[in-house]
Amino acid sequence: MASNIELIIFDGGSPSAYLPAGAAVVPLLHGLFGIPVTDELLASLPAGTNDDRVHPGWILKQQVCSLAQDLSARRRVLYVAGETFGGRGCQEAVGWNDSQLVYGPSGTCDGESDRADGYRVVHRADSAINAGLRIIGVRAADGLDEYGSAGLDRHRFTSDWLSK
Repeated sequence: MASNIELIIFDGGSPSAYLPAGAAVVPLLHGLFGIPVTDELLASLPAGTNDDRVHPGWILKQQVCSLAQDLSARRRVLYVAGETFGGRGCQEAVGWNDSQLVYGPSGTCDGESDRADGYRVVHRADSAINAGLRIIGVRAADGLDEYGSAGLDRHRFTSDWLSK
């Protein structure tokens, strides 16, 4: 089964002052919200700064990192991206709290065959997204990891968040 997800996750109310026109905010679980990173959102953002922490070739995008950092004023924000195919795959995450970088960028994968420059091979429980969610306060519920506990397992593709 395949998946491809890219979201900005944040706590607190809607950060409307920082949202570009057309950005959608979707509810997650436990007081979290998400902004699906779509082609339309990307087209509305200025070019990102030249920050060498995000490796060339990664899914994470500089201009989305800049937006996520802006959104993190007085809140916690995690920008996540992940792809799987047949259960295996890769995840990336970077997080801020009150505009300060607190996590990552981190890239992880399930096996050596998926390893990209800057990635670490880890057990799924310690994936970039699960670890980032822990940093912003998400705790795994019984029988779920942080990804499931935040409700990210409800949709496998970014576009599905907008159609539901």
